[in-house]
Amino acid sequence: MRLAYWMYEGTAHHGVGRVMNSMRNVHAVFHAPQGDDYVTTIFTMLERTPSFPAMTTSVVSGTDLARGTIRLPETLRQVEEKLHPDLIVVVASCSTILLQENLEVTASSANLDTDVLVYDANPYRMQENGAAEGLFSELVRRYAAPQPLTERPSVNILGPASLGFHVRHDLTSIRRMLNTLGVQVNVVAPWGASVDDLRRLPAAWLNIAPYRELGAGAADYLEGQFGTPALREAPLGVQPTLRWLRALVDSLNEIGARRNGPVIRMPPLTAFSLDGMSAPSAVPWFARTADMDSYIGKSAFVFGDATHTVGMTKFLHDELGMPIAGAGTYLLREASWVREQLQGYVSDEQFLATDEFQVTAARIAELRPELICGTQMERHTARKHELNCMVIAPPTHIENHLLSYRPFLGFDGADVIADEVYTTCTLGMEKHLIDLFGDAGLEHGDAVTGGHGDAVTGGHGDTGTGGQADTGTGGHGDAVGAPVAVSVAIAEAAPSGTVSPAQSVTWSADAETMLKKIPFFVRGKARGNVEKYARERGITLITADVLLTAKENIGA
Repeated sequence: MRLAYWMYEGTAHHGVGRVMNSMRNVHAVFHAPQGDDYVTTIFTMLERTPSFPAMTTSVVSGTDLARGTIRLPETLRQVEEKLHPDLIVVVASCSTILLQENLEVTASSANLDTDVLVYDANPYRMQENGAAEGLFSELVRRYAAPQPLTERPSVNILGPASLGFHVRHDLTSIRRMLNTLGVQVNVVAPWGASVDDLRRLPAAWLNIAPYRELGAGAADYLEGQFGTPALREAPLGVQPTLRWLRALVDSLNEIGARRNGPVIRMPPLTAFSLDGMSAPSAVPWFARTADMDSYIGKSAFVFGDATHTVGMTKFLHDELGMPIAGAGTYLLREASWVREQLQGYVSDEQFLATDEFQVTAARIAELRPELICGTQMERHTARKHELNCMVIAPPTHIENHLLSYRPFLGFDGADVIADEVYTTCTLGMEKHLIDLFGDAGLEHGDAVTGGHGDAVTGGHGDTGTGGQADTGTGGHGDAVGAPVAVSVAIAEAAPSGTVSPAQSVTWSADAETMLKKIPFFVRGKARGNVEKYARERGITLITADVLLTAKENIGA
């Protein structure tokens, strides 16, 4: 069973919960056995809002099944009596589907005044994103009603939803840019929308649907049924945001020309900044500084959902100058689109489409890039191989659901991403320096200096070790600073190590000491290449001598 392993996407119930927990005065009822109420627990833990999740589980017990008792009608009546929602969405569990229960008939027998929708979120055919997108599209088809356009230019923002990746912050960023242009927001959905808001969707001049994962289907329906055009690009990065703003202004002015409406003009770019005086983003300047020069040539691997994989790959390459070692997505239905978008950034051999995290982990172990942008699974893999990683897409940890303003979209988002890239890599360097120098003499031990405080420079010739004192190099007298050179030869001159070694090897204490003096950001690659060198020669114990010999052979 795939459930025995980590999965990139949650269950169909999780996708339904994301939509229903986003909306106002609606409620989801899961007709499921006890234990399927885990969905409520996830939202309670991760969603940083004071409200309780809008979900109820109509528990099906073994006794109920044996007696033929169905508790769903009573559960629906209790939800209506206590909460008075405008809509109740009923979803079946996998066991209910196996038993082929007819929930349409069961729900109608409750005789409710509340509108009830039985949504077929089949867990055998659907996962999180498919269930969320399908439900939201179904709700838009159900409630969107013909009506005249608003007097002034207005837009709908489709796609922000509960437990989305930084979506509340993205929404704030988009609202700020729209407000600067003088464009009204007609409806945001599903986040914060009611059933009445869904009815008002066709009144907007334009739909903004930045996420491929949620909102694209609703935008397609509104365009086909009501003729509302859609802006589907995600403004992730400085240049994409500029293109997004120009496309938004052009589209609204085109509609306004047919209606004799007001003309929208692009203000000075300083108007989009937080203080109204500076450049809207510091990324173009930052990319030319000495700080970023150190990242030129450092490779990156990007993996996640469709929207963030494409946006981050282009941002790292186009705006920060980092080469892309590989990229991919776990959303197999979006793989063709992602591959098309990344033509010119990664080759077919560098592109990865898989929903098995073990495959992604193996690719990372093979590439050992200087920066990984991925999900929480890639972060676990990165820690195993001592590589730098920043989370850029779900699934996430609780630390990715932040209270502070941390968007990924817009000019503000570009600054946030650049900061995240810089601190992720810089903290890696900080760890290397701590490993190399200890705590700068604050501790009483002498692990680095050998007890004489000579540290790296020593003062006894050019060895930095006090002659043949404990150098951590097996008595060869090589300078303590030499392993930095070792790292370059081992990590860059040789190909990546084998992922699944046929023969296990161990490291002696002196070899581990020497390895720790190799910079953090290439230490994992160096370890892999030395182990490969040892396995090829039948060596099972890597000592300082073996490490130095490997350096000489690899660098030859």
